[in-house]
Amino acid sequence: MIEFNSMCTGCGACVQICPKSAIHWIKKEFDFLYPEVDKNLCVKCGLCKKVCTIDKNLVNPAIQKAYAAVNTDADVLRNSTSGGAFIAIAETVLNKGGIVYGCIMDEDFKVCHTRCTKKDDLQKCMGSKYVQSDINATYCLAEHDLKSGLFVLFSGTPCQIAGLYGYLQKRYENLITIDIVCHGVGSQGYFDKYLQFEKQRRNGSLKEIRFRSKRYVGWSCVVVAPRGNEMTRKYKPYFNYDNYYYSYFLSGDIYRQSCYSCKYANLIRQGDFTLGDFWGVESLDLGIETSKGCSLLIANSKRAIDFLSLVTDKLQCIEVDINDAARKNGQLRAPSKKSKIRSQLLEEYKKYSANEIQRLYKRRNHKGICLGIIKRYMPYNLRRVLRKYI
Repeated sequence: MIEFNSMCTGCGACVQICPKSAIHWIKKEFDFLYPEVDKNLCVKCGLCKKVCTIDKNLVNPAIQKAYAAVNTDADVLRNSTSGGAFIAIAETVLNKGGIVYGCIMDEDFKVCHTRCTKKDDLQKCMGSKYVQSDINATYCLAEHDLKSGLFVLFSGTPCQIAGLYGYLQKRYENLITIDIVCHGVGSQGYFDKYLQFEKQRRNGSLKEIRFRSKRYVGWSCVVVAPRGNEMTRKYKPYFNYDNYYYSYFLSGDIYRQSCYSCKYANLIRQGDFTLGDFWGVESLDLGIETSKGCSLLIANSKRAIDFLSLVTDKLQCIEVDINDAARKNGQLRAPSKKSKIRSQLLEEYKKYSANEIQRLYKRRNHKGICLGIIKRYMPYNLRRVLRKYI
């Protein structure tokens, strides 16, 4: 029987494996979810401990190649967070009659994993969601698909992919996985409170949130959330310096406790593929256009390398030195550092409303807000040049 552990990643393997449904979620700090065992239902079968990934050792990939990847479809590239590598891989899986499991934000702004069977389903899986996803019962559903002989793609954070493998207890030839380059995760509860502030300043008309968008500043990490009005479908940008949630997220102030000692924040990857933004690609002079976004794509298995031959019509891939790939992606080298003000922010979250937290954020971040405004009005091409040389 498992017990509460602050190093729990919340992968959900134990919850889904329990044959008696004796494990449920409870909220701890920042309202992150942790598993708790109902001792009246537990039969001490030990399956929860067997699938738990906390103490499992990592194994170096037998083969590993890194690529700069850019989707060849201009529309897909425009709507992607970076280079559109995920959608190229996912569409190929669906074309093979397979199933894709990915992360979406639903109409109630809840971030969760879902099962995709057609291309239209994939649209919600595109883009970054800076909230920990509710894995739901997708490990169980994926296992059923795998046992039925369907080809399955499962994407998620490294700890979620480790959780999937822990749950399955075997490797399937018809399974391919993607882990993302993850900085850390925010909680749904903390995000829900932030939405109260956003809805108020939008007079309750908040219909859509995108954590990243190329609509206003190109391929960058500046825009947090264009808001769509249901009647006009006009969009208004909000920037990271303009709201506390995205700013605290980027600064690593509100992550789950386990994120600060994450054992997956290195090049010993969990997925067949690793996907992320290829920050710093401009300095490599690869001979491909990257100004509209470029994915870092790492193949961590022979299966992944073989699969790439199926996406050559959708994805332009240039092989790069993996050390160049990791240079600008700190989470491929070490976990995020715990913020000095994290405990203070936790107390503010317990005590204050979203509007009050926003006012406190603006009061203590005058310098960062000024720098954000300057960056906002800096021409995108100038920012690209600076990224190349700084």
